[in-house]
Amino acid sequence: MPEHRRVRALFTGAVLLLIVAAFSVDYTVKRGDTLAEIAQDYGVSVAELAEANDIANPNLIYPGQVLVIPGDEGEPDTVYVVARGDTLARIAANFETSVSVLVDANGIANPNLILVGQEILIPGTGSSAIREEAEETDGEGEMTDSTPADHEDAVRSGRYHVVAAGDSLESIAAQYEGVTADQIAKANGIIDGRIYRGTRLFLDGPEYVAKGTAGEVTYQVRRGDRLADIAAAHDTTVTRLVEMNEIADPNLIRIGQELLVPGGQSWVCPVQGAKFFNDWGFPRGGGTRWHEGNDLFAPEGTPVYAPVSGVVEFKTGSIGGKQFTLRGDDGVVYLGSHMSVFGKSGRVEAGDVLGATGTTGNARGTPAHIHFAMYLEDGDFVINPYPSLIANGCK
Repeated sequence: MPEHRRVRALFTGAVLLLIVAAFSVDYTVKRGDTLAEIAQDYGVSVAELAEANDIANPNLIYPGQVLVIPGDEGEPDTVYVVARGDTLARIAANFETSVSVLVDANGIANPNLILVGQEILIPGTGSSAIREEAEETDGEGEMTDSTPADHEDAVRSGRYHVVAAGDSLESIAAQYEGVTADQIAKANGIIDGRIYRGTRLFLDGPEYVAKGTAGEVTYQVRRGDRLADIAAAHDTTVTRLVEMNEIADPNLIRIGQELLVPGGQSWVCPVQGAKFFNDWGFPRGGGTRWHEGNDLFAPEGTPVYAPVSGVVEFKTGSIGGKQFTLRGDDGVVYLGSHMSVFGKSGRVEAGDVLGATGTTGNARGTPAHIHFAMYLEDGDFVINPYPSLIANGCK
């Protein structure tokens, strides 16, 4: 490891858009350095460095420039040595995780058979563990998902490819019979052709973009908005908006003002103005698990909205912190973790405030955000939220 490497405790605001980890390092560019050489030294790709540092031209860096080197996210993994009398359920309870997480992380064929002296990997923080926080335990101690949904087209073989240096969607597809680049892109929510080294890509699966649910929604006025623009975007009229919101002067609305918007199919951005990118499938825990969502970064206390109407439940855990689970009327289960406070629960409409961004759970020490995930098929079928966020104007 180069001597100049050091741990960063916090990320700077300039790189919030492309945060890929809760721990990273800095490197100060020296005379003669190239981005390719720096990437090789740290075991990352040029694309990752360029993305993490908002570098438009990878061939143009200068001495003294400070680069953020993406690192691994979350708390470190732990190795536990099985003692006499231990069960996997007891170990899971002690480490505030689940049996299924331990089974997956250790490749255990029979959860009822572990040996004294056996080393058990306890995964640190990450999206797979966060997903377990959304599950409930039934009366017999088995894990049952609390988020039913029915999507007949949600079919995935489970085959995947871990992106290597030099890979493209086309070259990956060529390695597998009956697989196309377009198929991989759709299955993983890739809308710009960009892929990242070390990312897990499913070889098949459905394309999914959320379209929202009917009913009134709340819209937060942004810089440059006009009432006419808002009305046009939501297929309504200025007159209707004025009536619904008791606006005295249609030419006078303020940034941050919340407006009720009438009916139609609406999908509300969960964190308006959030910084995010397509970090779906990024490796966690040394490749023992993968990022199953997108991290939406915004200053602490930024409202978190229900993207669709449905029923919301809250819970607090050591991993997900303050977390919501929204069973959407669109049949999708939405999960948001690390909030600072809770908002409206029970029956909600699209645009209702569910809480606010924060750093609770395993996100302490990171910039405020929510981990945002979407699931089909009883909550077991994870899908990439990125296409839904982009299609609904969240960026």
